[in-house]
Amino acid sequence: MKTRQQYLPIELARAGMLLCEPVQVVEHGLVSMTLPASHVLTQESLNQLVAHHAEFIEVAVPDERSDEQIAVDAALSARRVMEIFSAADLTDPNMAAFFDLVLCYRSK
Repeated sequence: MKTRQQYLPIELARAGMLLCEPVQVVEHGLVSMTLPASHVLTQESLNQLVAHHAEFIEVAVPDERSDEQIAVDAALSARRVMEIFSAADLTDPNMAAFFDLVLCYRSK
């Protein structure tokens, strides 16, 4: 089964979801909780995330789109990102790096 990455507010996370990226909750400059990538969320880990004031996590969700639809969606997202950055100076290395990150994220 194909999956895609999705950022979710912690309130929408459910037991059984798979973390795509590690979670580190930082409070007052100190790491108060960590979970590794590929961790399958349990009710206990969700309770801990809430208790430690986590806000968002990145999970794998089923992707039932066809390959053609994925390509169409990626093209539409790329066009939208190009519109947003149309007035940006992409010769600036920092802006170009930011553009690349946004384009990569929106193309998933």
